Amino acid sequence: MAPNPDVFPLLFQTSVYVVFAIVAYFTESGQEFAPKSIHELRWVILDTFAALYVYGVFRFREGIANQAYGIESKKETNEEPLIPPANAAGKLRNAVRTAGNALEQLPIFLISMYMYAFVRPFLAGIFGAIEIVLYIAYPFVFGCFGKKPGPLLQLSTIPRYMLNEYMMVASIMTLFDLVRATEKV
Repeated sequence: MAPNPDVFPLLFQTSVYVVFAIVAYFTESGQEFAPKSIHELRWVILDTFAALYVYGVFRFREGIANQAYGIESKKETNEEPLIPPANAAGKLRNAVRTAGNALEQLPIFLISMYMYAFVRPFLAGIFGAIEIVLYIAYPFVFGCFGKKPGPLLQLSTIPRYMLNEYMMVASIMTLFDLVRATEKV
């Protein structure tokens, strides 16, 4: 009997959240979900601008790739492609998926980072910087050859999912006082 393809992802994702909840119970003990000063949020704010800048670069790269390799823009004119079409489809797919992935993940990243900044602003800034480095790695590990993404793509995506999920779970647990209380002296 083959496993149900609808049930496995649900069970796997639930188990990931349970593990993160257990980790957050201990690592976020004594933390409180509260507004922080602008000074404390400076790394989170810097990460926000850096993430938006990287997203802008990815969108610009997508536009340039569409212009250079795109088939649609060449149908109306007799112009030659700007760049010889050596593996143009793979390079165009890389640019489009890079911008698409950034657009898909950016709202989740920003929300989870800002929620976690109410718990631990400095650590949220560090997690944000790691996430941005992984964003930048995405086009390099996506690959340009063949119809499938490169085998190293998971090195960019899975850690980002884990960071976002941990920040979100830890924030919610802290918000609802589900973390271990510390002894007040």
